Amino acid sequence: MNLTRVFSILYVNSQNTRIWATEHPHEIHEVPLHSEKTGVWCAISRCCIIGPIFFHETLNTAHYLEIFNEFVDQLDDDELRNGYLEQDGATCHTSNESIAKIESFFDDRIISKALWPPRSPDLSPPDIFLWGPLKGKAYANKPRTIQELENNIRREIAVISEDVLQATFANMKHRVQLCLDSGGEHFQHLL
Repeated sequence: MNLTRVFSILYVNSQNTRIWATEHPHEIHEVPLHSEKTGVWCAISRCCIIGPIFFHETLNTAHYLEIFNEFVDQLDDDELRNGYLEQDGATCHTSNESIAKIESFFDDRIISKALWPPRSPDLSPPDIFLWGPLKGKAYANKPRTIQELENNIRREIAVISEDVLQATFANMKHRVQLCLDSGGEHFQHLL
């Protein structure tokens, strides 16, 4: 199972952009100071994607543990006994409270902070497989609300088949081997 990072809506900085338009240039358009954002969390295994679990607040340890509990509730006994949890080194993922909770379910089957050298290739399936294509598909119809964006994400995740997930993990195994063969250095030229 793999944890991933925040998936947010990006806006252009209007101070660095000039827009030429046919409308009256002095017309006032109110724009919120802070753009609306959503975060999405997914776990990926060879057989399924758990999630998406959406959150709209800044992710801290308390919110992360709520997401983690929701995730654990969806696992079967075999996944809890034999599964590994891979996550990045975000502070809320690696706080003492979070690690204690994760260890209570996954014991020593945790892949997390400090196992890879800085700036080493990211080999997690969400990063090499899910987020890039998902962003393109989720934004394809130009959603105007957070709800529309979240519905697009749900729809696109629902159509990913078990065969695609198995191929993704086979590719990940290949990438890990290339990383080991190159001594942890970059290996994109070998792909």
